[in-house]
Amino acid sequence: YHPEPRVAAIVSSHFNPEFFVNVKETGMVYSVDYRDLENLRLKMIEAAPFLHDGG
Repeated sequence: YHPEPRVAAIVSSHFNPEFFVNVKETGMVYSVDYRDLENLRLKMIEAAPFLHDGG
């Protein structure tokens, strides 16, 4: 848990309607599928807790 996690990067896919959000301090990357804007699908992917800026 971190009281104020920061976003390291938001990177879009060139192949699918989705983007990835690297969240610092949490060690998580979120995959956001926006095929259906009314029902966004979010997938949480574990990553290193010390992500750097960039994609």
